[in-house]
Amino acid sequence: MPRATLLSFLAILVFLIVALHAAAIFLHLYWTLWWYDIIVHFLGGLFTGLLVLWLRFFSGYFGAEAFPAGQSVLLFALAATLVVGIGWEIFERIFGNTWSVEGYYMDTTLDIIFDFIGGACAFVFFKRKYMAQKRNA
Repeated sequence: MPRATLLSFLAILVFLIVALHAAAIFLHLYWTLWWYDIIVHFLGGLFTGLLVLWLRFFSGYFGAEAFPAGQSVLLFALAATLVVGIGWEIFERIFGNTWSVEGYYMDTTLDIIFDFIGGACAFVFFKRKYMAQKRNA
């Protein structure tokens, strides 16, 4: 999978996330389907993980696309995903997107967990599609 294909996949993924979020807002899905938020956070974590990996290894902003050990790539993807996920939760709280304190901590924890799982899946995808190709080449 060439790096341009990954960028195209990222574009499709962000449009999917925006469409799901817009549908949730207009149809009140975040409030009527308790699990809907989980899907959006998972996809957001997947997007964030893949985006930071694309930026780091394929954008050209950080030098050649030499891949370090898998653990370093995993930590990089997960750290970036957690920073964005926690930042999103802080954004929601500051701007009043969370109206009720009831269940807030559980919901926030679940959101961050699924951001993290999405970031981990981004690493697995990236490792299988790109890092394995480099070793076999």
